[in-house]
Amino acid sequence: MSNRSVIATMLALVASASAQIVTENAGVISPETPTFREVFNFEETENLLDLRLNHQLLVGLDRKTELRLTVPTIITRQVIYRDQFGRQKTAEFAGLGDTSLRLKRSLYQVDGVMQSTRWAVLAELVAPTGDDDQSADGLRLARKLQPGTGSWGYGVGGAFTWIQDRHRFSTDAYYRHSSRHDGFRPGSSLHFDFAYWYRIFPEQHPPPGEEVSEVRGVLELLNEYRFESQVGSAGAGDQGYLMWVAPGIQIYPWRDVLFELSFQLPAFQTIDDALGDRRWRFLVAVKFLF
Repeated sequence: MSNRSVIATMLALVASASAQIVTENAGVISPETPTFREVFNFEETENLLDLRLNHQLLVGLDRKTELRLTVPTIITRQVIYRDQFGRQKTAEFAGLGDTSLRLKRSLYQVDGVMQSTRWAVLAELVAPTGDDDQSADGLRLARKLQPGTGSWGYGVGGAFTWIQDRHRFSTDAYYRHSSRHDGFRPGSSLHFDFAYWYRIFPEQHPPPGEEVSEVRGVLELLNEYRFESQVGSAGAGDQGYLMWVAPGIQIYPWRDVLFELSFQLPAFQTIDDALGDRRWRFLVAVKFLF
């Protein structure tokens, strides 16, 4: 095999290992390898226990453009609320969440042997496909306890990724805005995330053509600032900052299959809303490359 072929193979390995779990990466998948990802999300807050399955399809439109469609199915959503007499009760429901479509466009990418530097921009559209008028005891539940927001969402941002052999780092920043629906507008949000991941095994990439399992450890810091929601012409007083620390692991048993696990704990939170204190989140995902 020529040196050029060896380098091309190494670059392909770098590209396939450039994704982290939650933080966006600046790489774009190849048009020849669409990807399907099933993500189980578990979340518990003071007033909520949510289990959902996100179906994600990622398609490369060209060498610089990627589309990601996410359709969430809520398996069960248990919420704690108070009835008209102030008594604490529990309601449970399931259904479809809000669907999102994200576009990623590569602006800059320089690859070397087992190294890469990448920049990309992001744009997102969220459609109100989830139910937003669930009620219990004849009372409509708080909007943040609903499966859907009832609002259209729009987002813009960017991502940066740096790869050097076993070490990889990514960061993203993006802003989301929601439309008004039935007199309510969810607060806009600003997200900024950081991820570092390290290839635990193998220490050295195998020779071209030899396939081995791969294991990577991941540590993410997920940050979110939510601006105040609007109810009519008044503010809801639900603005605040939330930081999650998220250790995780990625396992490639084969080159075209990836398993991911991420356990997320709130390190700092100032948001006071219907969800109550955030307690933990857990993510299990399986990704298939076609």
